[in-house]
Amino acid sequence: MANEFASAGGRVIGISQDLYVPNATVATAREKVERTMADLGVRYPILILEDQTSDALNERLRLPGPVPCTIALDATGKEVDREEQGADLERFRAMMRRALGK
Repeated sequence: MANEFASAGGRVIGISQDLYVPNATVATAREKVERTMADLGVRYPILILEDQTSDALNERLRLPGPVPCTIALDATGKEVDREEQGADLERFRAMMRRALGK
């Protein structure tokens, strides 16, 4: 998705919660994220959430809890779509088009 819509202005940002894994450190979380990005060919930024809980993130983004959640924002930062479960590529494309106003 990041590559497909980049020329139209679409951006993807991931959020990792790898620090929630028992005995994880910032260094091990960063290493795991970087390795996964390399293995999968991911070239969009991944932020590593350094909070000890996801409470602040869940509250700020009105997340339902520890499930996959994708939020589409338009150019002004307004939420225009949300998927609180796993979704397929076509659903993600639809969300990106909506975010881009297409």
